[in-house]
Amino acid sequence: MLTIQMVKDLIEKKDTKIATVTFIKADGSQRTVNGLFKPTSKMIGSDKGIAQGEAMKARGQVPIWSLQEKSWKSFMLDKVLEIK
Repeated sequence: MLTIQMVKDLIEKKDTKIATVTFIKADGSQRTVNGLFKPTSKMIGSDKGIAQGEAMKARGQVPIWSLQEKSWKSFMLDKVLEIK
């Protein structure tokens, strides 16, 4: 498992590039998501979308736009196994 600071640093490095994140879900299973941490404004949608993203960050969740599912996913900073 990566440290929280390592995860933050890797996310910052990715900026607007596609990332592959492998993490442990709340139910204990593993998930891998290919997506973007900094989406375009049309992916966020509205003020409600921005507010949801901020609420997730406040809880320690990191939102990521899944390219495959075309929807938002999230993970906890302390549950990340790998970011490529």
